[in-house]
Amino acid sequence: MPREVSSTHRGLLVIVAALAVASIAGMIALWPDADRLPDAPEELEDLIVAEIVAFEEYEADPGEVDDGFEPFGASPRRANVEVALLDGPDAGDRVTLEDLPLDGYPDLAVGDRVTLDRAGVPDSDAQYFITDFQRTPMLLLLLGVFVAAVIAIGRWHGLRSLIGLALSLIIVISFIVPAILAGSNPPLVALVGAVAVMIITLYLAHGVNEMTTAAIVGTTAALVLTVGLGLWFISQSKITGYASDDALFASFAVQGLDLQGLVLAGLIIAALGVLDDVTVSQASTVFALHDTDRTLSWGGLFARAMKVGRDHIASVVNTLFLAYAGASLALLVLFSTGGVNTAEIVNSEVIAEEIVKILVGSLGLIAAVPLTTALAAKVAVDRPEGAPPLAGHGHDHGLAPVDVDAETASGTPPATQDPGLTDADGVFDPSAITLDMDRFRDQVDRGDLPAPDGDEDDPDDPDDGPRAPRS
Repeated sequence: MPREVSSTHRGLLVIVAALAVASIAGMIALWPDADRLPDAPEELEDLIVAEIVAFEEYEADPGEVDDGFEPFGASPRRANVEVALLDGPDAGDRVTLEDLPLDGYPDLAVGDRVTLDRAGVPDSDAQYFITDFQRTPMLLLLLGVFVAAVIAIGRWHGLRSLIGLALSLIIVISFIVPAILAGSNPPLVALVGAVAVMIITLYLAHGVNEMTTAAIVGTTAALVLTVGLGLWFISQSKITGYASDDALFASFAVQGLDLQGLVLAGLIIAALGVLDDVTVSQASTVFALHDTDRTLSWGGLFARAMKVGRDHIASVVNTLFLAYAGASLALLVLFSTGGVNTAEIVNSEVIAEEIVKILVGSLGLIAAVPLTTALAAKVAVDRPEGAPPLAGHGHDHGLAPVDVDAETASGTPPATQDPGLTDADGVFDPSAITLDMDRFRDQVDRGDLPAPDGDEDDPDDPDDGPRAPRS
């Protein structure tokens, strides 16, 4: 028998359906045609993987250092490095890189795998140059550990979240980046892609239910607010986007690229990554409280959930700041050694851009908490009488489903079944109530709970405990 849907949940589902249709239509309209994309650059020759088999370090004569061109300084440290080529046209050969200046290189050792660039010279043997370490195997190992940990701890929910992560990556690589390269408005592209990512990943990870629907609508409202604030503050702060070397190089590669819009697009995608965590947590808190006490009104449910929400705001805002500070740590160290005063550092575009991102993103997070809490509380209190908890969707709060048939037959709601009140055969055991009554009596004695009306303890009767509250 299909579950009954409240009018509030039905209305939110209509909103989510409209968002999904708008996102799909936006992706179709903004999907880049091949002729709008920049011409593909000439494909470079693949780098060659090699392993260092011998390493001899020495100091060059001062005269050789002075006469030579030292791009990384005039250090006398040199080395002869012998490598075994693992792929490429000369795979299997050994090549010695002679008189290699060590300034500018990380520490090299026998056994390290490096990548080489091969430069062919007419009528001469090919020349090889070390460009970097070979990190792919270690990154694949780290990825494997991450996937195993997510599945081991998260089980089915972890697997679904990994599928959502893969779909998010596909949308970013196949739609967002190409559409921006094709000249589409970066904030619009990012917003359309973000909505698609949000709907797919949240429903996939948490299931199609009232909690997730409320979280999606709350996330969308906060995201729209973030976009509006970002547009205004980026414009009024005269953020051009040219402060980032990556953006500057991208503008050279793609003519007419909107760098200011690219800043906002990055803000949208980064904000979504934190917003969905906040909104899902708040919606989950609301439904946990509602499943515990179905008599709570909207106001009571909202007030209790906001106590958790305020703690969440405090921790997530700090997390957002630390994330941006960590990403810009090298830049902060550079500024601190340049003799520039604090006011000039803050006023510089490279720092001002990060400040705008932090504060606008934080404002979006702050708004997301009450918005999502209010929506989730409204959906929760409007759920049909006897609706089961959201068990099976990753939010089982310890309550068994209510027996709707028993409620209909008796006219009164049946007591929530507690596994601790049954014997080995699953039959209700009245003697098991003693533990619960003892716990209740202790709470009354400590003053944590008020004594029920009409209850008078008899000092001569040690077994006299509080009588059950009147209904």
